[in-house]
Amino acid sequence: MKIKTILVEDERHSLERLKFMLRDFDTIDIIGEAMDGESAVSLIDAKKPDLVILDIQLPVFNGFEVIERITHRPQVVFVTSYNQYAIKAFEENAVDYLLKPTSKERLGKSIKRILDKGPMPDEKLFALLKGRIFPDYQNRFAVKLKDDILIIPAEDVNYFRAEDRYVFLSSSDGEFIYDATLKQLEEVLDPKRFIRISRSAIVCVDAIDKLSKWFFGDYNLMLKDKKKTVFKVGRTYLPRVKEKLNF
Repeated sequence: MKIKTILVEDERHSLERLKFMLRDFDTIDIIGEAMDGESAVSLIDAKKPDLVILDIQLPVFNGFEVIERITHRPQVVFVTSYNQYAIKAFEENAVDYLLKPTSKERLGKSIKRILDKGPMPDEKLFALLKGRIFPDYQNRFAVKLKDDILIIPAEDVNYFRAEDRYVFLSSSDGEFIYDATLKQLEEVLDPKRFIRISRSAIVCVDAIDKLSKWFFGDYNLMLKDKKKTVFKVGRTYLPRVKEKLNF
């Protein structure tokens, strides 16, 4: 019997690597793939898979938010790049996971383990696990200014933006290079304070001045900073922006 499987992973190289390894598992039938949380919810409810291999950190909705929104209940294997504290939380709560980068052997054990467990774990367990994975949020950011290190509190941050290989933090003191990726920042930023609006920008919700409709249903977002910075809202991120800002 084939196991109908959906893959949810926002990094193309990780998705392709996972698909390549799964080709050697005769029982796995990949019936769909998604690269953001919103698409994942629609795909899972439409195709009703037996198993979902689900990245935690995704655009629009993270892995736990996907679980909260789906009506169909498949088995789930989480994919994570989190530290050992987070891994301990998975193990204590008997939820299976794959730690990036995973091996084919570990993938096989994970598939067997999750399918031997029976029904999907209770939603309360996922809520508990989500609380364990995201126990604290970063509220200070250290940036370099010549020979000095500035400590910028979260409430002074306007946005983080990615350009080429760099990420920039903007505050009332200016714009600084910040040593992290946007994906890493999503793991430590308070989602009540910050929201990712595109693949290249995370903004402070309180720094948003207005949104303006653009062509073909697109939106531009303007901030309250001195430069009146404008970002285009990515289409896959628009549902979360609408949900956060209630429009």
